[in-house]
Amino acid sequence: MFETWNRLAFEAINAPAAPNLYLLFVARFLASWLIYLAAAGLVFGWIRGGVALRQRLFFAGITAIVALGVNFTIAGLWYHPRPFEVGIGHQFVAHLPEASFPSDHATVLFALALALLLGGARRALWALALSAALGVAWSRVFLGVHWPLDMVGSFGVAAIVAALLRLMLWAPIMRGASFVSRVYDGALNALGLPDRFFPRQG
Repeated sequence: MFETWNRLAFEAINAPAAPNLYLLFVARFLASWLIYLAAAGLVFGWIRGGVALRQRLFFAGITAIVALGVNFTIAGLWYHPRPFEVGIGHQFVAHLPEASFPSDHATVLFALALALLLGGARRALWALALSAALGVAWSRVFLGVHWPLDMVGSFGVAAIVAALLRLMLWAPIMRGASFVSRVYDGALNALGLPDRFFPRQG
C-alpha cells in the first residue's frame, strides 16, 4: 500500500518530460543550493547573534548532525532505490544511485527548523527554515531523485531527533554552546576583531 501511494504521489509531483524552464531553474536551485544558504545563515547568525541566538543555533546544528547520522544508519541497514534506478519518472539533476530513504538534504533542513522551533527561537526564524525544508523536499521529488516517502521519512527522523535532544540533552548542549561561544569570542578578542568587523546584535 505504501509503495503504491509512493509511486502515485511521485508521478503527481515529478516534472513532466518538458517542464517549465523557470520552474526547473527554481527547483534546481532549491535542491542543490539552499542547504548551503542555510549553513551560511547559521554562520552569520552565530557571528551577529547574542547569547540566546547562539544557543539555539548551536542546538540546531547538533540536531542536524545527529539526524544525518541516523540517516546514514538507516541507509546502511535498508537500501531503497531512487526513482531513476527503477526507470520511473523524469530526472533533471545528476545523482549517484544511492539509497533514497531518507533524504539527507531534507533531513538537515527539517532538523534545523524543528530544533529552532523546539529551542524557542523566534517564529520568523524557524518558519523560514521550515519553508526552506519544504521547498527542498518538493524540489527533489520534482527533479526525480527522491520519492515522496523519502521526505516523510526525513521529517520523521528530524522530529524524533529534535524532540529527544530537547528532552534529554538540552542542558549539556547549552553548556557546550556556552563553551564554544566563549572560545570563539576569546579568539576574536585576541585578534582584536569583534568591534571592528563583527558587531553583534544584543
